[in-house]
Amino acid sequence: MKAFRIVAPMTVELQEMDIPRIEADEVLVKVAVTGICTTDVELYDGSMPYYKQGMSKMPLTAGHEWSGYVVEKGNRAGNIAIGDLVTGDVSIGCGACLSCLKGSYHLCDNRTELGVIRYDGSMAEYVKTKGRHIYKVPAGVSPEEAALIEPLATVLYATRQTHINPGDNVVVFGDGPIGLLHAQLANVCGAASVVVVARKEVHRDKIENMWGLKLINSKSEDLEQRLHDFFGGKADIVFEDTGNPDAFESALNAIAPGGKICALSITGKPRIDVDLDYIATRDITLIGTLASPNSFVPALRMLAAGKIDARGCITHRYRFEETPEALDFAKNSSGMERIKIVILNEEEKRR
Repeated sequence: MKAFRIVAPMTVELQEMDIPRIEADEVLVKVAVTGICTTDVELYDGSMPYYKQGMSKMPLTAGHEWSGYVVEKGNRAGNIAIGDLVTGDVSIGCGACLSCLKGSYHLCDNRTELGVIRYDGSMAEYVKTKGRHIYKVPAGVSPEEAALIEPLATVLYATRQTHINPGDNVVVFGDGPIGLLHAQLANVCGAASVVVVARKEVHRDKIENMWGLKLINSKSEDLEQRLHDFFGGKADIVFEDTGNPDAFESALNAIAPGGKICALSITGKPRIDVDLDYIATRDITLIGTLASPNSFVPALRMLAAGKIDARGCITHRYRFEETPEALDFAKNSSGMERIKIVILNEEEKRR
């Protein structure tokens, strides 16, 4: 098969490799679509913190947001059938430790991460993974939409952990794919009002006119005043989805007393300053969430029911052979009208 391998920072090579051989509990999938995530860009340019920690190593086949068709399965790989359109988890636990047995496989000390840690990803013609981490895509959900299930499942997990109550006022910092899916989900989950905070205007039309949400441009508008205009005060819940450590203080200042802040994105910094007295004296709850455990099935159901517009987040499409160009564009297109970039493999291009 052909696979695009990151062999050095900013260097991707198209290599001929053996099609992966599966174990009894694994599934082989012919890749249809791959979504490009900030993690993929960081793996590509060498800035991913996992490199410094020794968890990720080059050469590496990236790609952890994907969909494809089952072409082979082991005899202990579950109920998935040959030909099924599927997607799957990033975090792959050992299945035997205490964390895995509790269902927290994303916290497994021996976990791998598909396309990130010791497990080749989907920027190839085929990918293999554990059958217990595979999910059949419901009818009516396209391969492109299915490739966005991983980011949707990630924000769904964060939303569950934060417990939005009907009538809550919610602020989402960030207008990337995670932030925009998160804002839509918060709206579906009963928030009275949802505001996206961003440093640019390029997505205002989609945010306000397509999805019926609100946008505050933090560079040109007074955040506190605009929140008062929208809410009459501050937010009950704030999601920090930018990964920008400078945004955290603004996010914290946007919370009403007794509110909650969820830190979802990884900053890549060893530490950031946090005013613990501010948190303690206002009874603010700080929540951190990692990955998307046990969230793919409800995310797929919501997409199939038309509750979330994933297709509207896809702004750029590249062919499989253009994967290096897609990664370059993802790295260098900050500030442009770009949300989600997807790579279409040969079979998907013919559909």
